[in-house]
Amino acid sequence: MTKRYRVLAVVLILSLLLLDVRIFYIGFTKVQNTATSQHTATESYGTDRGLIFDRNMKKLVEYASRKVTSISNHSFSLAVPMRYDDAPLCAHLIGYTDAQNNGVCGIEKDYNDFLKAIPNHINLSTFKDARGNLLIGKGTRIDRSKQCTDSGIMLTIDRDIQLIAEEAGQTLHQGAVIVMNAATGELLASVSYPTFNPNALEEYIADTANQPMLNRAFTRFNVGSVFKVVVCLAALEAGVSEKTCFSCAGKIHCGGVTFSCHKKEGHGKINMTQAVAFSCNTYFIQLAQKIGYYKIYEICKRLGIEKSIPLSASLSAQAGTLPDSADMSAAAALANLSFGQGALLSSPLWLCKLYSAILNGGYSVEPQLLLGKMMSGDIKNLFSVQEKRVFSKQHADALYRMLCCAVSSGTGIAASTDKCAVAGKTATAQTGFYTGKKEKLISYFIGLFSIKGEQFTVLVMCENGTSGSKDCAPVFKEICEGIYDLKNIISK
Repeated sequence: MTKRYRVLAVVLILSLLLLDVRIFYIGFTKVQNTATSQHTATESYGTDRGLIFDRNMKKLVEYASRKVTSISNHSFSLAVPMRYDDAPLCAHLIGYTDAQNNGVCGIEKDYNDFLKAIPNHINLSTFKDARGNLLIGKGTRIDRSKQCTDSGIMLTIDRDIQLIAEEAGQTLHQGAVIVMNAATGELLASVSYPTFNPNALEEYIADTANQPMLNRAFTRFNVGSVFKVVVCLAALEAGVSEKTCFSCAGKIHCGGVTFSCHKKEGHGKINMTQAVAFSCNTYFIQLAQKIGYYKIYEICKRLGIEKSIPLSASLSAQAGTLPDSADMSAAAALANLSFGQGALLSSPLWLCKLYSAILNGGYSVEPQLLLGKMMSGDIKNLFSVQEKRVFSKQHADALYRMLCCAVSSGTGIAASTDKCAVAGKTATAQTGFYTGKKEKLISYFIGLFSIKGEQFTVLVMCENGTSGSKDCAPVFKEICEGIYDLKNIISK
């Protein structure tokens, strides 16, 4: 019995020892885990907004980064994406967010709820012991599992073409550049000068002289001679031949007002094609008197000059204005309209739409900016081509031939290039506003060309310009050649 008691005593003692060890282990592990969790610092960097992409999935936001040093580990730093670069692309289209990362204007505002529902941040975890020393083997770790790479809004913009346009148009100071696919209406580039830095908004909002926050590509301005194609179209539809001639003596008297041509000695006897090429005002005054106001008015209404052009909820081009029909009974008022002057206003985007219809064989397409919503690489399409015939192919071809002559031998010769065939028209519009004795002028060049089957319409507008041939045609040429080089690099 004594031996049995001894064995039981030993077993009991061993059991108690094992229990003590188990209790100690559990307690120690719990303390250790508690100590570790209490000394794990987590930092989060990011906007928690989805991205905005171009048509080729190239980022239009968060393509630049800034260096960040960990708060918990000053020896550790990493590159964190910035929402906006200090000189961002597409600033007037994308817009900006407020301090709470809510969209204030542009695409950021119009798709705020969708973009905010997409996680987009980087977590930084620093592990320390109870004394505040970095744990060996752990230190600071980066977790990018919630960083957005393939979710957001996809635009029709081509980042490479946007960059070409923004760089080429810097000489404009105040103005706009639009590049549009004439067959589909897709905006490939849209620039307004001057632009702004979303990271320093107060400075730009306060600049009332230059108005950098104004999107000039979507704002209506005086039109000038780029409107002459509308008068030509009205004449062609009225049965007037493009071979119809009028004489230009350098000036013409109409309704008690004397109108001058830019060529003081006059162009002599010229036809419609030559009048477009040399931008002869006196020819168009006589042509408008021949066909009358209502045919020109009907064409303008058909082409939608008085309608705004919506691109998203808060982005739209302003509706243009036509002179009051009651005023058109005066011969001088019709003369003004014939070369795009007077009360006539339109947005650069509407002019792009007009000229695209010429290159597109008489089909008008609605300008578009949105391709789709993207979630984890899957796209929900938002784009569809919206086109309708607004004039005949025969008349579109006639207008295109006239615009080709304007570049090959007329006022648009500065836009010509050896790389591709170009058609286009210059304009220098009077505004009636003066600084001292100097009148404010709006100058234009609108050009058409095709590269590898893709049709492009490019508008260049300069506020406070001198002439379309000097201000705008060289900018167009640089853009045209830049797109040509880009398309040829891509195809290789």
